[in-house]
Amino acid sequence: MNTSLPSERNDATGLELETLLTEREYARVIKRSLASVRRDRLLKQGCPYVKLGALVRYRPKDVTAHIEQNLQRPPRPESEIGGAE
Repeated sequence: MNTSLPSERNDATGLELETLLTEREYARVIKRSLASVRRDRLLKQGCPYVKLGALVRYRPKDVTAHIEQNLQRPPRPESEIGGAE
């Protein structure tokens, strides 16, 4: 039986692992259906993922980066560009 605290085990290995999102959690974050998330994966689209055997997981930093990469900004009105005098 291991009697060390979790923080002591992390210090011993030197690893700090982030919590991974399940595909359902990822789908909930991006407000899409699980089927859509799976279809994107099949078509090699969407967010990068981690495959652990049969399990699919998403790193929070990859989800954030994917959202940022797909950020669309509306065009500025011509009057703000410098065309107006």
